[in-house]
Amino acid sequence: MKQLLDNYIFSDALRYENHRMIYDTGTENRTEIGGFPAAAVLGALLYGQDEGRERGIFVTDPNGRKEFIRRYEDETLHENGGMFKTEVQALSEAYMEFNGDMNILLAICGNERLYDLAFGMMVEYMEQLVKEQVYEHIYELCEWREPFAQWLFDAGYIETNRQHLLSIDWTDAAIVCGLAEEMEKSPTLETSNPSFLFDGERAEDLLNGYYNWLMASVEQEAALYPDANVQLAAFKTKVLQYETDYDFLKPEMKAFTPDQLNLFRKWMNQWIHFLQEKIQPVNPKKKDIRQEFLLDDVQPVPQERNYVQVREYIFERCKYDKKFEKAFKDKKRTDFCDQLSLLFGWFVDPNALGKRLNKKAKK
Repeated sequence: MKQLLDNYIFSDALRYENHRMIYDTGTENRTEIGGFPAAAVLGALLYGQDEGRERGIFVTDPNGRKEFIRRYEDETLHENGGMFKTEVQALSEAYMEFNGDMNILLAICGNERLYDLAFGMMVEYMEQLVKEQVYEHIYELCEWREPFAQWLFDAGYIETNRQHLLSIDWTDAAIVCGLAEEMEKSPTLETSNPSFLFDGERAEDLLNGYYNWLMASVEQEAALYPDANVQLAAFKTKVLQYETDYDFLKPEMKAFTPDQLNLFRKWMNQWIHFLQEKIQPVNPKKKDIRQEFLLDDVQPVPQERNYVQVREYIFERCKYDKKFEKAFKDKKRTDFCDQLSLLFGWFVDPNALGKRLNKKAKK
């Protein structure tokens, strides 16, 4: 099979050479475009021709275009082809070559269907590059970092640029040329206008996603200790302390507009409430509680706040652990729940457990 981007002469006026499409009618107006715009025109013009089949060009179906793009990026690797900035610049230069008159592209393509095919491929490719650049989720572009307030602060600025790129109209020459100039000045598209509304994300999903990431790290660290559950309970108390304090950001928050400040505080209030629901201290009034029981190999730890599982754990363990059974029968409910909290590594609410035990008793 031939190379996708091998040189090709279409006519005396039109040729593809060294990854550039050159249209020269012999007058003073010579049009020359490069990058993917040139490759898209090449693909459209050769599709359905013997030369196109020899090069493996099938650009009228999604899989064919996907393969076309893959090969384009492979063959332009040494020219930085396929990089977002490179392709934005190439499309911008193409628009400037057309001087706002797309009839030049229509003249190169020869008819409206080939024009639509080539132009559509350009737009589709740029949209694909944007998705690769900004990812599907904000936490993929701005990875989780501690504490949540710091992640929210950083992600707010990044999201502004992300939404800007997602909203680009690649058919608008002025916008594309403006973006190319902007990227020349600031490749990272820095902004001083953070957005704390994340496109396509539910706030609840972001809070859960961060919490699950954080707890996985905490549990992994606690697992290094022989008394893992005791350590986990202690770590969670520390998490509750540093995750609910965002005073360290107050100097930076002075630059926020009133609306931004209000929205940032709403996020933090919701996060603090969410975290307090998830993590509760074992017993803030009892600092020194001696752990009387250890986990065994018989039963797994109940899921956090699943009092059906806690109830079943208690009844099952009472069958084979007499010391545990005696504590369950003799201790006050609050004291027994303190022991369960140390055992499980999460706060066991005496009231919630009592309600579940009473339901069982009635049955």
